[in-house]
Amino acid sequence: MLIAKLIAVPAAVFMTAGQFFLTAPRAEAASHPISVVAPLDLIVVRRVSYQDLNLAVPAGQKALHHRVGGAVYSLCDEAIEGDSSMNMTDVLRSRCRNDAWGQANPQISLAVQRAQEIAATGTSSIAAAALVISVSN
Repeated sequence: MLIAKLIAVPAAVFMTAGQFFLTAPRAEAASHPISVVAPLDLIVVRRVSYQDLNLAVPAGQKALHHRVGGAVYSLCDEAIEGDSSMNMTDVLRSRCRNDAWGQANPQISLAVQRAQEIAATGTSSIAAAALVISVSN
């Protein structure tokens, strides 16, 4: 049952990411939260703000990865909660975390690239967006 839920994650990501990428971008990247999202009763949700971080510097990037990591672990722990087999639970939790980081890393890279472009030139061709990671429980 849980494996079927993990297979459904890419579809949930596609649906939730669409709403974020279709919204009008704001002028400042720092004003956009990172959202770890999963569908209301079927999806576990975490929101991680990075508006106080300067993603153009390594310290800001490290802090962002730490925040997203905490959200990923919490998200997957909640999504996997209640499964009976401890060994299977560990495997599913690991798969969930790998999948969540697989979704998050490219989006983090774009947010960092955008911040660096803005720091260097005052502008960026990359639209501001929220980071979205979805898992169903």
